[in-house]
Amino acid sequence: MSAADCIHRKVQDQFGKTASGYLSSLDHAKGEDLKAMVHLAGDLQGRTVLDIATGGGHTALAFARAGAMVTATDLTPEMIEAARAFAKEEGVRGVTFLPAAAEELPFEDNSFDIVSCWIAPHHFADPRAFVWEAARVLVPGGLILIVDNVAPEDPGLNRAMNQIERERDPSHVEAYTVRRWVNWLADAGFDLDHVERFRRDKDFRSWIERAHTPTEIGEMIERCVLGLPPRVRHYLNVVEEGGKLVSLAHEAALIMAVLVIARND
Repeated sequence: MSAADCIHRKVQDQFGKTASGYLSSLDHAKGEDLKAMVHLAGDLQGRTVLDIATGGGHTALAFARAGAMVTATDLTPEMIEAARAFAKEEGVRGVTFLPAAAEELPFEDNSFDIVSCWIAPHHFADPRAFVWEAARVLVPGGLILIVDNVAPEDPGLNRAMNQIERERDPSHVEAYTVRRWVNWLADAGFDLDHVERFRRDKDFRSWIERAHTPTEIGEMIERCVLGLPPRVRHYLNVVEEGGKLVSLAHEAALIMAVLVIARND
């Protein structure tokens, strides 16, 4: 089994068992960053959108409600079924759900006006391949919109942030720096249009429970976070009450870029 296959298997194992939790998560259903992503895309009436790694389908449904014709993909079959059921429950039409890996999309060149991906690339086996596949399936002048956790340039803070994520969720591969995203997009023929950095606060208990993290691992993470050096705790915006970890925050970024060099040229 290749390294990519191993990562894909971990993702399917993790999200196969947690699919329902992501449907009910307020972080995913009501995120202001999701609203900002859809707003940034502009007039969506009649436009074709490919939502990659759709998870519970919140992003796909948001674009569909704004008038787009949406195709939503995900690596995990249970997530696809959960998202399809969620769309039906919400009465949202105009979304097609298909299983697919972000690094190998089953679509023709120049098939979509917009590619979206929300809070997912840190699970990808090859995020650079995802960017190039997005470029391939987009029409010239098409948009890519990405929201994901990002890591700081500081090596110590970077290691701490990513290690905490891996302990909590074994399917976490890496949160990357904004600089790496910008370079990948430029290499694939995109012109950067918008970068916005922000914090995503996490209630510790619900964050652990959503990932089905074993109790002993959750307790270990709590001890680890509370024992971090002050500068790391400050970066993670750690909130502690009575010796208990209440919340922490991850830095994230909203990135939009325009395809200026078609990858099938």
